[in-house]
Amino acid sequence: MPLLIIFLFLFFVSVEAQSDRYLNHSVSSPTGHYAKLGRLDARPDPTRSWMDTIKFPAKEVTTGILAATKMRTIYLIEDIPALLQISDPPANSSVQTRAELDYLLKLQDKRTSDEVQRYKKLAGIFHSPNNFNPFDPDYDRNFSSLFHVGSPLGSWYTYKNLPFTAQFLSDVYRDATCYFFKQKLSINRARPYMLESKLKNLERPPHPSYPSGHSAASYVNAYIMTEINPELTNDFLKIAAEMAYSREVIGVHYPSDSEVSRVWARKFVNELFKKEKFQQDFERAKKEILNRGQSKNDQGKTEDKKECNASCESSCSNSCSSGSSCCNEQ
Repeated sequence: MPLLIIFLFLFFVSVEAQSDRYLNHSVSSPTGHYAKLGRLDARPDPTRSWMDTIKFPAKEVTTGILAATKMRTIYLIEDIPALLQISDPPANSSVQTRAELDYLLKLQDKRTSDEVQRYKKLAGIFHSPNNFNPFDPDYDRNFSSLFHVGSPLGSWYTYKNLPFTAQFLSDVYRDATCYFFKQKLSINRARPYMLESKLKNLERPPHPSYPSGHSAASYVNAYIMTEINPELTNDFLKIAAEMAYSREVIGVHYPSDSEVSRVWARKFVNELFKKEKFQQDFERAKKEILNRGQSKNDQGKTEDKKECNASCESSCSNSCSSGSSCCNEQ
């Protein structure tokens, strides 16, 4: 009996330690223009109170967006109040919103054709958890989008090579999508171009502005990938940050949309790691990724050795000297 008690104690300590490895990561402070704009007054300005009556038009919200808020979640089965309650956006009439609109106008004035082309392409990187039909014309784009943030791992990092990871990330996006669309519809923030007519937005999303879905999903992905490969943390976060910034350049999001999404994503991932099912699936995905990566590395080393041996054989057949290490190995 004492041995059984000791075994059970060690087992639960081990499980708790596994959970604690990932929990309670703090949110880093904002930097750059996010920090500068975030220090401005976000309160309503009575002299421009008419602006605070402008909301995102309900008639522009598509049925698909409404359906996303009703999806069955995978990991966060019950609603987590802390994830449904985010800070209010700056008032439309506030000093901060005016400064953010001016910032977007400056981005618009200096955006290049190359930036427009790249950021339009990034706009197409998003995942719909409800599209799991491999015969759907959009299937490849949809699942490839899940692997954009982790692309620094290498060209082998694709949904075709990592089927479990693809499903795992899709399930994560399902939970995240449900939450941030509920927030969007609840807060109902007008898009920047609805407040500033000089903004020439390059797309017109069918849902409110706050928070940014592209940004939130990208940061969620990045925070998970940093737990799988910490060495590439900066690379993953850089890709998520570029996604957020791209939404500002094309005129569809305020910087405060991007920043609240980054903060929310960190809290969301912290909550995921509290769930046993998520931890189990995470470990399985991590194993699949690391094993595949090691296999590719081993294959690369084998190919390099073959090239080296072929080079040696060619050199030795042409001019071999007794002092050549290559020839001595023949």
